[in-house]
Amino acid sequence: MKRVFLRLLCLSMLAVACDRGADRYDTNVAVPRGDPAFPPLAASWVVDRAGVLSEAAIAANDAVCDGLQRDGVAEVVVVIMNGVKQPQDWATHYGRWLGLGAKGLSVEGANRGLVWLVRPDADEKLTVSVGRGLPRFTTVDYGPIMDEAVEYFNFGNYDRGVAALVARTDRVLRKIGAEEN
Repeated sequence: MKRVFLRLLCLSMLAVACDRGADRYDTNVAVPRGDPAFPPLAASWVVDRAGVLSEAAIAANDAVCDGLQRDGVAEVVVVIMNGVKQPQDWATHYGRWLGLGAKGLSVEGANRGLVWLVRPDADEKLTVSVGRGLPRFTTVDYGPIMDEAVEYFNFGNYDRGVAALVARTDRVLRKIGAEEN
């Protein structure tokens, strides 16, 4: 009887442990403590809260990001924001908060969202958060994209930096998508 009881106890503990692993990914959508609030997506995939982009740059880059979403490749947001102290958490939570790439809402396959966070007031000006649905978009892909964009950002040329960022992201994601099909 004691053996049966111990086996049942072990099985129930295993079942509880397995159930906790079902959602092993962080689902936090809160703004990290001390960081600025998340800006809503109004009419553009490019959100400039720092006021460093021209209207023409916003419109041109928004059109490219809109094409990525419309064609089912990914949902890409570029947000330019000062005052972010925890950039990786902020960008990741922002993408979740927006519901980027959520299955059934936009791009099929889920989590095919990408957030580029540009911080003009920081030493490390660029952070990327890649959704789990884009596993083939790796540092090998986005490292060179970041390097090129940061060259422009370091000289205060945010229009050209964001244009390079968005154009190269578009090319790489479309290439990856074509290889998957």
